[in-house]
Amino acid sequence: MAFAPSRAKKHRTSTSEELNLTSMMDAMTIILLFLLKTYSTSGAIISQSKDLKLPYSLSTQQPHKELTVSLTQENILVSDERVMAIDQVNRDDAIISPLFQELSRRAAEAKQNHIQYAIPFTNEVLVVADESVPFHLLYKVIYTCGSSEYNKLRLVTIRER
Repeated sequence: MAFAPSRAKKHRTSTSEELNLTSMMDAMTIILLFLLKTYSTSGAIISQSKDLKLPYSLSTQQPHKELTVSLTQENILVSDERVMAIDQVNRDDAIISPLFQELSRRAAEAKQNHIQYAIPFTNEVLVVADESVPFHLLYKVIYTCGSSEYNKLRLVTIRER
């Protein structure tokens, strides 16, 4: 047997309905976090300076966020920090000494982070070179990277459309 509604409920004419703000805020927060996560993983990884013009390629593989060695028309940079000018590179030496010292220091830091914080040291480096950089200089940079424990190299290019 069902209960009979009370008189107050029976004669109530105005019903006011309100939105539940808590559940709407939860839904908007989840959508916002999803969009931020999606945007941050597909964004640009490298900042291209004005004196750096990347070569074109047909590769579709996206670069990972790793240590970056950049060869601009004037400088050699490690993670956007200037190491030396290109005109200071000794043509007779196979290894570029200031670059080797900087990369060795960063490799030691990465190994220490692996021990202390369990952040894996992947031995990967992104080489970003201007399209006008001579091959012998690019070869020296790659050889220097390999000599300083960064033996997994990726060359960064712009995908041709």
